[in-house]
Amino acid sequence: MLALAPLVIITVAGFSLGNIYGVRPGSEPFYLVVVNDDRGWLAGAIIDALGRDHAVSVVSAANLGDARAFIRRQDRAPLCIVIPPDTTTSFETGSDIHLIVYIDPVKRLEAAAIELDLDRLCRVVTSRAHELARKRMTEQATQLRDQLIAASDRMKAVVAQLDQLRRQFEHARVTAQSELTAQTRQTIERMRAEITVQINQSVAQSKAAVEHDLAERREALVFVVSYLEHLQASQRDFESWLIKLKAAAGSHANQIPPPPEWPAPPGKAPLAELSRPIDFPLPHIDVASPIALSDTYRLPRLPELPDFPSIPDFNATFSQTAVALPGIVGWQERSITGGNVTVNAFDQYVPGFGITFLLIDMFWGVGVGLIDERDWGTLARLHVSGASASGLMLGKLTARFLIGLSQMILLFGAGRLFFGISLGHNSWALLFPAAAISFAAAAFSLVIACIANTRDAVLPIGAMTALVMSATGGCWWPLDFEPYWMRAAALGMPTTWTMLAFNNLMIRGLDPSSVAMPAVVTSAIGVSVLAIGILGSSRIYRRAAQ
Repeated sequence: MLALAPLVIITVAGFSLGNIYGVRPGSEPFYLVVVNDDRGWLAGAIIDALGRDHAVSVVSAANLGDARAFIRRQDRAPLCIVIPPDTTTSFETGSDIHLIVYIDPVKRLEAAAIELDLDRLCRVVTSRAHELARKRMTEQATQLRDQLIAASDRMKAVVAQLDQLRRQFEHARVTAQSELTAQTRQTIERMRAEITVQINQSVAQSKAAVEHDLAERREALVFVVSYLEHLQASQRDFESWLIKLKAAAGSHANQIPPPPEWPAPPGKAPLAELSRPIDFPLPHIDVASPIALSDTYRLPRLPELPDFPSIPDFNATFSQTAVALPGIVGWQERSITGGNVTVNAFDQYVPGFGITFLLIDMFWGVGVGLIDERDWGTLARLHVSGASASGLMLGKLTARFLIGLSQMILLFGAGRLFFGISLGHNSWALLFPAAAISFAAAAFSLVIACIANTRDAVLPIGAMTALVMSATGGCWWPLDFEPYWMRAAALGMPTTWTMLAFNNLMIRGLDPSSVAMPAVVTSAIGVSVLAIGILGSSRIYRRAAQ
């Protein structure tokens, strides 16, 4: 046993922990689930780079729900990588992007190895993207410099043409100014001559009209003058009559001669003609009709505009050549089960080593106790008393079961008190897997007692069996480190299902229903082993009675 037990333990540990030191080509790889919500070139490059690693096998999932279901089904699927939408676009525009890594906290060690490769890959992708961007920026800077030089040459040509055109326009302006001055002077002389002729004609017409008007008024004036002369004569006659009147005044009044007749006054028509204002017609000058300005002025011919070289659109050029430095590719870690991402190492080792020492204690207590009772004659006396073998064994196992369950409760309490282990959201549910493994350990201890014929053989056989079951069942390290054939064999051990139940509650943070199936399977294994142990212990009981 001194040679066999270490060899067995070394073999189990070597096969179990072989993957820690690197996965060899051809061995079973880890499954890496990828949810690609981006569909861009960057996502494709990351997936291709991950697929080239022989240690992992990339599995595509449509969504996070499918990825979570796959990780629960596969032991060697420790994590899922979700590539968010618009990852490629954000990376190209210079924004930092983060892949979301959902891990199974129980498979922290396996996930850590993959995350190291993922971190290295992110750095490589970022470095290569920056290198390519800098190379493109250098090339585009060279192209832009060439374009600027060509644009500068074209601008110089345009400036020269503009300077020549400016001189031509200046010459045309001076010529046009002199020609317009001469044409204006000629036009003014022509207009002055024509206006003078029109004024003379208008003055002659006005003079004739005035003379005609004065002739009509002259007749009225003659009539008025004649009237005034008669009036003056009548005045003299009146004065003479008045003298005579004075001489004949008195009693001879009837002898006064009649006064002289006054001349008839001018009629209304002559007076109205005399009082009518004289209408002097203004001269009429028509300055628009004889001169057409559009025909008089002749502007000189302007120089034709040359075909200027095309000037590049620098806004479009810079927008096309500007290259944004890509961002940084990183990743964020989350728990795919909803529990804590960080795991306390004692969450694995308190239940794991608690199960290991529970098995050793059960194998020692039950196995050594039965052999001692056989050697001391206790079993013979019990047989004489009429106690049945099955009843006796069930009673002993029930006592050991209660002791084992109390031991597990004590260890979990100490782990919580001294190491701060997590008891999950429903700590009472830990009693079910603890009770199941205590029962199965008691059943296995009965089998060990049947195999070991002597007291000294119980401890090495029991210890070797307990260590192998603990190592293979995932009590010391994650079950995923083991090769496929060892994980298949581990399904028949109660330690595997018990650790699954403890991990579901303590590390994954699942609800109590997650321990139902593991507890039932552990109990079923215990019942099967118990039946074998009772049959074997019956022979010991009968031999002790003989």
